Amino acid sequence: MDNFFGKALIVFFILTILLAVSSSALAEQPIIWVPLKDIPDVGAVEWGLASFVKRALEEAQKRDAQAVIFEIDTFGGRVDAMLFIKDLIFKAPIKTVAFVNSKAWSAGVFIALSCEKIFITPDGSIGASEPRSGQEDVEKPDPKTVSAIRAQIEALAQARGRDPTIFAAMVDRNVEIEGLKKKGALLTLPAYLALQHQAVDGIARGREEVLEQLGFDGPLISLTPSWSELLARFLTHPAIVPLLLLLAFGGIFLEIMTPGFGIPGAVGITATALFFGGRYIAGLSGWEPLILFIAGITLLAIEILVIPGFGAVGVSGIVALVMSLYLVLRTTRILFRGTVILEMLLYLAIMGAIFLVGLFFLPKNPIWSRLGLQEKVSPPEKTQETSPYRALLGQIGTAKTILRPAGVIEIDGKSYDAISRGEFIRAGEKVVVDEVRGNKIIVIRKKED
Repeated sequence: MDNFFGKALIVFFILTILLAVSSSALAEQPIIWVPLKDIPDVGAVEWGLASFVKRALEEAQKRDAQAVIFEIDTFGGRVDAMLFIKDLIFKAPIKTVAFVNSKAWSAGVFIALSCEKIFITPDGSIGASEPRSGQEDVEKPDPKTVSAIRAQIEALAQARGRDPTIFAAMVDRNVEIEGLKKKGALLTLPAYLALQHQAVDGIARGREEVLEQLGFDGPLISLTPSWSELLARFLTHPAIVPLLLLLAFGGIFLEIMTPGFGIPGAVGITATALFFGGRYIAGLSGWEPLILFIAGITLLAIEILVIPGFGAVGVSGIVALVMSLYLVLRTTRILFRGTVILEMLLYLAIMGAIFLVGLFFLPKNPIWSRLGLQEKVSPPEKTQETSPYRALLGQIGTAKTILRPAGVIEIDGKSYDAISRGEFIRAGEKVVVDEVRGNKIIVIRKKED
């Protein structure tokens, strides 16, 4: 009997030690607190925020955290970024909790519902998650998009053990819930109704109450977006992207159409670097789109400045530009690729408009001259007698570059800037100096003997 009690005592001590060790180890596991809030003048749910969420979940796994708590306060944002964040949280191999600190509207509903637990402040609200592309009528959103997003939120609610109808009513105006929502309106629940209909798990006034209700005990680590993630959030904001593209296209084309290098070129290059760099920082793409963009601009410049007409080089440049824009603007879901095509057409239209405006309002630029759109040189005047090039009159030379009508000719081994009388002269053709007017050398094609 004594032997039995001795063995039982030993087992009891061992279990006590193991429990103490496990409790100590659990206490050392941190809780990761991640603020997902709209940033003034930066934006809401966009790709920069998606990059931050991804880093936070990776950090939590590295630290073997007990849980990740997302503090949500947002009006909403991009659908594609929202779905990306939803997948990250839902598939995370770690406990996830949402704390709606004021509001989770639109895209914020998906982020909160992706978590295993949801808490909300007493004055908080959740709902109004109808998808918008920004182009359709407010009262008549795209039914195809609404149907797809509704299916997504219903499946997500079912997977999290919540009422799919409640969340479907936040997306689709046609869903009617007796005593709660009439047809034709979107559902947004205040805190007490959200708790009553089990859309959330509890009401908490702040961080301490959330941790207390969850029963978490351990060090709390609060993550904040890095400067690069904040920059990415700004540069990938839907209102900033068109502005950067406009500055990039406008600056580069104005630089091509004006001699030397000045402010337009600097602005264009800076805007291009910010546009593609923002996507790279956010982890949305590599440098391939930027390389394609530079190649496209280079090919178009070669076509305009060097090669007569418009052929394969120019077409290749346009194709490269289209591909670079597609790689940057494409979303992570096939459903929304139609929107990407519309965006690309819009930006290409902007590029074309800038080019045409530049041609018509900058008639003295080199491209205008090279395209042969200037009027023919007026009849000879008596200024050739005082010209430093009067000795060249009547001499025969060779066109070193294309004259369309401006270009470079060579006479007796020396190069001169010259213009033709409105005619197109290819490089290598023989020319005759027909007139000199001040510093202008005017030539015509040499006729065959």
